[in-house]
Amino acid sequence: MKNVIIHKVITFVFTEAQLRGYWNEQKQKIPFESLTNEQLMALAEDMLENSSHSQLEQHILDHGWRVKEETEGEVLAEDDSREHVHVEVIDTTKQGSPSTKLFIDRLSQIECSQCAFSFYVRNVNADTTTLKCPSCLQPLKN
Repeated sequence: MKNVIIHKVITFVFTEAQLRGYWNEQKQKIPFESLTNEQLMALAEDMLENSSHSQLEQHILDHGWRVKEETEGEVLAEDDSREHVHVEVIDTTKQGSPSTKLFIDRLSQIECSQCAFSFYVRNVNADTTTLKCPSCLQPLKN
């Protein structure tokens, strides 16, 4: 059997209206408006975990009707505590810059300008000026 595995980073967008609908389906006693940003992130992750493949299609960025503008705005809260996922609450009615925090497994790709060797570092905030290329052992240049 020849299986093909494609690893790709996917951004899921859960709109406020979708989260509100999911919350109401669960017949919760507290009002949706009273949820904290942390509770909204947990609700979205619960919704992600409990959605079928066909239901998930409506949440995939650039697939169907989810557009980049739904991911831009002021970041109100974020959870960057796990290597495999980054979760944000964004207020799209306020100005803000697009997220730059998403890295595959929190790795940053570095390419040596001298020998073109590519490698990855786990610390995405690493000072690359102190690193040497693992292939040619030359200091990296910015």
